[in-house]
Amino acid sequence: GVHGVAIETSIILVLMTIYNLYIFTRTGTCLFYEEWNRRNTAKDPIEDQKLMFGMLFTLKMFVSKLSPEPIDGVHCVRTPTYKLHYFETLTGLRFVINTDPNVPDMRDILRHIYANIFVECVVKNPLYVVGSTIDCELFQTTLQTYIRSLVSFA
Repeated sequence: GVHGVAIETSIILVLMTIYNLYIFTRTGTCLFYEEWNRRNTAKDPIEDQKLMFGMLFTLKMFVSKLSPEPIDGVHCVRTPTYKLHYFETLTGLRFVINTDPNVPDMRDILRHIYANIFVECVVKNPLYVVGSTIDCELFQTTLQTYIRSLVSFA
């Protein structure tokens, strides 16, 4: 430092992280779950999935009751520690990505996962039984490649 004064400079790097992805049916069955950078791994994944779907269901009902005009639901919920991004298809499939709170809106990314990955790899797969857990290697690898290509993936 100059004249005995220490000057400290630091660069703060904000990592925008994707934690996990859920895909639910309209009745709450979890068809798919993937975790990338989740800080607290669920002790009971089935209970975790039920809690997530219950929260989404309750939040959707709560918002529809409070709104003076019809709305198409919740798209994003932000807390100090995470951000939940939500997309619901016309058939009631629910796509949820949890991220760092600094990640921008991911609705378009969820739409892309639905239209370009889920429809192409799952819906069009003749071996897939509608409503069953997604166990399709093409879906999983295509999804992994896409998620890891995003700027928000850290």
